[in-house]
Amino acid sequence: MRRCECIVTEAGNFEVKVPRKIKAILFDNDGTLSNSVPIIIQATNNALRSAGYDYCPDEEIIDGMRIKTVERMMSHKKTDDVQIGEDLASRFYSQMDLLIDNITLFPGVSGGLKALEKNGYPMGLVSNNACFIVERVLANNDIRDFFSLIIGEDNAEETKPGPGGLLQACRLMDIDPALCVYVGDSLSDSASAEAAGMRSIGVTWNTHDPVDVRTLGFTATIDNIDQLLPTVLSFD
Repeated sequence: MRRCECIVTEAGNFEVKVPRKIKAILFDNDGTLSNSVPIIIQATNNALRSAGYDYCPDEEIIDGMRIKTVERMMSHKKTDDVQIGEDLASRFYSQMDLLIDNITLFPGVSGGLKALEKNGYPMGLVSNNACFIVERVLANNDIRDFFSLIIGEDNAEETKPGPGGLLQACRLMDIDPALCVYVGDSLSDSASAEAAGMRSIGVTWNTHDPVDVRTLGFTATIDNIDQLLPTVLSFD
């Protein structure tokens, strides 16, 4: 007989019992949990200007967030000089240190994570941003304790859109990737989830990215955090 598990509502009431197939949830951070994109844009341009370079368009910065910070800063300067990229990345991190406390969560995120936790889902986070930035954003907004691990560009075996970071998280959590869901907002998120062999949920509330999330190949998309738990349950 297959083991059944209870679904728990926000009020803490037991509703139904279903066979549980999905065993864990992984999240992106920037543009998914935290409304950090405006701050990243500001920090990037502050870094460029402090080095004597021109401002970069918002859309280019957003697109560049799909790759590692040194590579991203090189692309904004349109150079192959790694030393320039490293200097600009250092300037970016210094600016983020000044601005990071202004980053807030999207509406309802804390409650959505709490609902997943009540229903017994372990959670992890896989980001292309540096771990210290992600850690501080989560701690500042009182959601760090929801996550058993954080993988960022500085400790990932492979950054997105490759599957390595997601597979690394699954291995550390002892979860089969096929039984895991990745929640994100970008093409690199859906691509990395597909390459890792896991299902994915795209969120549409990152209004700073003009791309229609529904066109990016996610298994499902949601428009508000209240749809997250029902969508995860629908995969069962």
